[in-house]
Amino acid sequence: MIKTLHLKLLFILTILVAFAITATGQVSIEDYYQNATGKTGGELKTALHTIIRNHTELPYTNKEAGDEYNVWEALKITDEDPNNTNNVLLIYTGRSELKTHQDDGSGDDDSWNREHIWAKSHGDFGTERGAGTDIHHLRACDRSVNTDRSNKFFDDGGTAHSEATECFTDADSWEPRDAVKGDIARMILYMAVCYEDENGDPDLEMTNDMDYSMVNYSAPYFGKLSTLLVWNQQDPVDDAEKARNEKVYTIQGNRNPFIDYPEWADEIWTTVVDTQSPAITELSPANNATGVSLTPNLIIKFNEEVKEGTGNVVIKRYNDDSTFETHTIPSARLAFSSNQLLVNPEAKLEEGVKYYITIDNGVITDASSNSFDGISDKTIWNFTATYTAPTITAFTPADDSENIPVETDLTITFNKDVQAGDGKIYVKTNGSTTEEIPASDARITYNGMQISVDLQNDLDTGTEYYVRIDNNAFLSTKGIAFAGISSDTKWSFTTEIPTGVDDLLTDEAPSFYPNPAVNEIRLTNMKKVESMYISNLTGRNIMEIKSPDTRISISKLPKGMYFVTFISTDGSRMTKKLMKR
Repeated sequence: MIKTLHLKLLFILTILVAFAITATGQVSIEDYYQNATGKTGGELKTALHTIIRNHTELPYTNKEAGDEYNVWEALKITDEDPNNTNNVLLIYTGRSELKTHQDDGSGDDDSWNREHIWAKSHGDFGTERGAGTDIHHLRACDRSVNTDRSNKFFDDGGTAHSEATECFTDADSWEPRDAVKGDIARMILYMAVCYEDENGDPDLEMTNDMDYSMVNYSAPYFGKLSTLLVWNQQDPVDDAEKARNEKVYTIQGNRNPFIDYPEWADEIWTTVVDTQSPAITELSPANNATGVSLTPNLIIKFNEEVKEGTGNVVIKRYNDDSTFETHTIPSARLAFSSNQLLVNPEAKLEEGVKYYITIDNGVITDASSNSFDGISDKTIWNFTATYTAPTITAFTPADDSENIPVETDLTITFNKDVQAGDGKIYVKTNGSTTEEIPASDARITYNGMQISVDLQNDLDTGTEYYVRIDNNAFLSTKGIAFAGISSDTKWSFTTEIPTGVDDLLTDEAPSFYPNPAVNEIRLTNMKKVESMYISNLTGRNIMEIKSPDTRISISKLPKGMYFVTFISTDGSRMTKKLMKR
């Protein structure tokens, strides 16, 4: 009786699916794949990709406006137990589990969750719409078994799993139970056709290289290809798999071509065998490049994904073939990523020196273990290091220094020998330029890395000066221009206030201390003073004080030179210089 009821339910489901196909405008299988008819190999793979990629992308959990299903809801339909509509069937154990006993984050190992058959780390696509939520490869799975499967490739071998006893596992592979081996193979093959590096998709590809299973797992490769092709033949498509394909088609709007035509797997992957070695597509810096940075990243790109093999990458000097650096795999200085190798020299290149790169045969291989032939000819990848501009290592007087003698001269020390260019040196105050000296002037003396500037006139006392230099004033011996100084804060100094500036004043004259001062000045001999003011070097009053106290705050004044004027009750005035630090 139960069997008869089950058959009736299956018949009704088939009628409903057929009705859904007609009602939603979905076409027959033959019409669906008409653009793939007669094609093989890469052409067939491309045609199938075009047919199946445009489909409804479900949200993983949270639905937005317009979403009919999320992945949880879809799997409760596609993975439903035909013998118990309240349950789903779990992919690796085959156990029938209540739909409501889904993983809610509580840590219940017997709950079911969403297993990415193509592990989401292999291509780093996560759970974003598209590859991360495609229900053709998402299956209901026991939570703890899902954890143990991890992101391992599928392959034969290993020891029996303690819970999924028909499954076997080892360090880098997972062998599912026999009843779903073909199902899993066809899911994986579907993913490699559907997602081809378009519109943000990963470029998913098949491989036999088990190194990508647990070590280089972020690369978009999955396998083991040869094993999956065998499983596709050993475990043919059954009615349950066909029924699930129809349900996914109704929900997601695309089909798995390897369920409809399992033979296409061999048409694509056994007729195309990669026997070609990786070929160079780009060098950076380009061959024969000049002016290359002294700390470059040397990048060689290929026409396919590459990985490290064994051997040496050597940087040599072109003129005498001497070795500059050797890097042996494995090396932190050799970084493989996707289709490129980056060589990061440890030492700075030498200015103006021409280099070339040699690479041993076998240093670089592809996913099919085809080795790049290497580079032995010095004309294939060579380049010349740049000459760098001089930079200043020291000033005299030092930047921000004070109490500099008024008869001082200027000295500049560079990091390399310099010579005169076309620019000038400018000595300035806040008000004007006091001296303007061409770099070729006789007052500038050149002595290797150091120059001395003989100023024509003594500087004013108690005055802040700053120096500017044109960006073409000084050149290296190779003609590379010093960048110059364009900022007023790069090199400034303040001259001394000579002792004895108040010598003409009597002991009873009003005065102040300290000088130079930072935050305040203290007043002395103020009995006859009725007011005072402080002005800047242009004569503009900055502060005016009636009946001054014994202390005056100058904390808000910018540093520099000022004049302090005392006005006595008889109308006489006395002015003194004040240096504010």
